[in-house]
Amino acid sequence: MEQLFNELVDAGWLNRSEAMHFMSDAALSKAIRESTSPVFENIFNALKLVPYESVKILILGQDPYPNPLHAHGLAFSSKNPTTPGSLRNIFKALDSVYGSNLVEKKNNDLTPWAEHGVLLLNTSLTYKNVSDDNLAMKDNKKNQSKEKAFHMSVWAPFVDIIIKKLLMRDKKLVMLLWGGDAWNIVLKNIKKLGLSIDEQPNGKVVLQNSNILILHTDHPSQVKINLGGKFLEQAPQHLVECDKFLGADKINWTNL
Repeated sequence: MEQLFNELVDAGWLNRSEAMHFMSDAALSKAIRESTSPVFENIFNALKLVPYESVKILILGQDPYPNPLHAHGLAFSSKNPTTPGSLRNIFKALDSVYGSNLVEKKNNDLTPWAEHGVLLLNTSLTYKNVSDDNLAMKDNKKNQSKEKAFHMSVWAPFVDIIIKKLLMRDKKLVMLLWGGDAWNIVLKNIKKLGLSIDEQPNGKVVLQNSNILILHTDHPSQVKINLGGKFLEQAPQHLVECDKFLGADKINWTNL
């Protein structure tokens, strides 16, 4: 575990004191030790692939895919040849802007994005499968829900530090926040830092006196879209805004 946190120090995400603090957190250590997805060495993949000074875009997910053969430490990214529903809708938004065919290509590993400055960070970096064949389905769901809540809670202080560090940085940064949870986590940290925002139409938020642009919309899950979510309507507009803001440093989203 020490090696995992040392890599975050080397990448500029934590100082030595912060790393020691998290290593000594019993609950966080338990979550890491008992995690069934992703595999141990991939837990901090998002932060190892994108050093602190190299981040151009932040995308926040929730927790890893339950199958460790699919999850590999990057939010929304999957090693599964079958495209997950949320990622399929992300690809639809990209295809509508760039005329690409990501939906049909089904290249679901988003590592190339990370290598070019997209921080694909889950708000829980670990997942534990607690299903028991001897329990009824409703009991398994209840136990799994409790386990998910535990992992989300123990990672919250860690994720807060990462977001605060990004909010205090001078370099250009776009935060693409999909879903209320992602927006609320960032907004909470904006308020804690006493920063001012200028909220504009269509989910555009400018962080005043900074080089940060925030673009938030509904979650890309098919369930949310079926309930009237505006991801497929607003995300393409946000991608155009993102490219314009980053200029020469924009991401080649279709390079998968």
